[in-house]
Amino acid sequence: MEKIIVRHSLIANESVISLMKNFDIGEIVDCQLGTRGLNDIYIVTTTDSKYIFRNYRHNWRQKSDVLYEIDALNRLTATNFPVSKPLKRKDGEWLSELNQPEGVRFGVLFTYTKGERPDIHPDNCYLIGEALGAIHKRMNSFHSTSQRTFELNLDYLLEQPFEIIKNNVQINLIKPKLIDFLQMFVEELKGQIATSDLDYGFCHGDFHNFNMHIDQGKLEIFDFDCCSYGYRAYDLSVFVWNLRSNYPHTAKECEKAFLSGYKDQYFLNSINFQLLDQFVMIRKIWFFATLIRNEDVWGTGWMNEQSLSTFMEELVQHKQNLE
Repeated sequence: MEKIIVRHSLIANESVISLMKNFDIGEIVDCQLGTRGLNDIYIVTTTDSKYIFRNYRHNWRQKSDVLYEIDALNRLTATNFPVSKPLKRKDGEWLSELNQPEGVRFGVLFTYTKGERPDIHPDNCYLIGEALGAIHKRMNSFHSTSQRTFELNLDYLLEQPFEIIKNNVQINLIKPKLIDFLQMFVEELKGQIATSDLDYGFCHGDFHNFNMHIDQGKLEIFDFDCCSYGYRAYDLSVFVWNLRSNYPHTAKECEKAFLSGYKDQYFLNSINFQLLDQFVMIRKIWFFATLIRNEDVWGTGWMNEQSLSTFMEELVQHKQNLE
């Protein structure tokens, strides 16, 4: 019999239900896989409520990373900011350490966020901007006793992603010119960011309308998996990137409303807003490398002449717009 290596296993719903005996949440009536991605998300239903069980990807986050995220959520909860909250086990621990075929993975149970994903229009975007500004303001003095193994800095957002793209065999075969152009572009971006007086502090890291719900006009934010200290302009740019990518027909008006809401909650000097376009491109590069790095989630079928040409055209167009 051949020995196989497992990269990403999937826990059966029945096993998740069994794990719930470690929590004081009452009788379980249902458990369903919500989404499978970098982390696996299960919706657990009891006789009284719903919960989210997140099974963190093996080696995507270290134990200290998850504890840092929990500390951040507890800090926000203490300030009465609405977030999906982590729940302790009966033994007083936050994490469930699970021996899965690919290695140890962590599990955390969270409260379920009521409502629906907010529609994108100016009124909602203003509220979303307010929410991000409030997070930045309330977390200015946040520190955790657990180490975060990454920060949202130039090394994590640009240098590491470039190395992933540069070393990808398919890209070198299909579009070798992309590597040379990207290297030049990355150096230009690094120069502009490194020499600017940018606000640096706690960030959500993946702040867009897929990671929040609205219920009766009130937002609640979830999925702080990418949170860390970093450039606040990057945190803003993630939502702008989402607007321009997924809602192009309303992006300009909604971007204005989003930034207006943010500014009503938190002050940043003008250079942070002047460099938003650069950070949008940094987000594109980081996300592109994340797709490559996690091929067992997204596969490699998307990586072809057309997609690589489109990515390069976006880089070229952006560079021309800055000149």
